[in-house]
Amino acid sequence: MATGKQEQLESIRSVKSDLLAALVGMDYCLDWKQDPSDWSARELVYHVLDTPQGGTHNLVNGIITGEIKEYEVWSDRTNMTPERAEYDIDRINGDIEAFFTSLDCSISGVSNEYLNGKKVILHQRTRSMDHERTLIAILDRTLNGHMRDHLVQLQVLREALAI
Repeated sequence: MATGKQEQLESIRSVKSDLLAALVGMDYCLDWKQDPSDWSARELVYHVLDTPQGGTHNLVNGIITGEIKEYEVWSDRTNMTPERAEYDIDRINGDIEAFFTSLDCSISGVSNEYLNGKKVILHQRTRSMDHERTLIAILDRTLNGHMRDHLVQLQVLREALAI
């Protein structure tokens, strides 16, 4: 697990770059699925940007400002809306940029000690589990776990489409 602010900032920038790169050339096939049970590129993007509901960038900001002491995660949701279903690649890339810029700004102003010491309660509703998580663990699991896992899925889509 990345343990410091600098490592988290590097992860933010790296995951953002990799996510934007994974979408290059996919503007014509954002909704394509290899199998009806699979997720499209658009669904994967909005799943990672908006899990937990409202997005990790807003969660982290709320934790830092003291507004959030507990949060919920419902797994396996695409977080698609009728509006998002209509977005073109430029709008999707803009949403990605805004997410990561907000996340970067939120943690830039806090110390390593704060990231490692600030704790909140996660209610994992899909699995009926509650956990105490530090802010650094939330960031690491989101960036280097959850998002990286879904980047692999985007790469599989790219390979299936021969992009």
